[in-house]
Amino acid sequence: MQATDHLQASLQAAIALANSFGSAERQGRPAVPPDAAAVDAILRLTTNRPPAVDPADYAIGGKTLYDALGSLPAVDRAVELVNALLKDTKAAPQLTRDGGAPWHLHFGSPDDANGWLAEFATAVATLLGSDEAERLRRCGADRCDDLFLDSTRNGNQRFCSTACQNRAKVAAHRARARTS
Repeated sequence: MQATDHLQASLQAAIALANSFGSAERQGRPAVPPDAAAVDAILRLTTNRPPAVDPADYAIGGKTLYDALGSLPAVDRAVELVNALLKDTKAAPQLTRDGGAPWHLHFGSPDDANGWLAEFATAVATLLGSDEAERLRRCGADRCDDLFLDSTRNGNQRFCSTACQNRAKVAAHRARARTS
């Protein structure tokens, strides 16, 4: 999928928002619901000036994105959920820019949660409509439900983070040591 920087940032933010509201366990620990600062940090992946944030405004959309992305490789189910979110948010393309930044496409008002959810749903829809959807994966580590977009050249990334990769390697090493 050839993506603009803004679209790529929106997709990364969509995945981060989905993980924040959908994962039961993250990096070996029970997931905690995101606070306003966590949601604000996710929105800052795409812009320098997110609106005032109330995590409750993003909870349903974040969970829907997680369910959609988590249903892959069942693309039909993912598309059904994303299409419903696009309809609910009334995603409508418009060109916007912040300060001196270049013009870029937004799919709702960047001043409210519904606009951000429309933006993220559109980024996910773009992924689902491309030949890169298989690069969206669930972390291979035990006790981590996070989703991630494999950005490696050969497409063989298995873990969402170095922390999960290290935990998996240590667990495998200990398992081998017990059987020796």
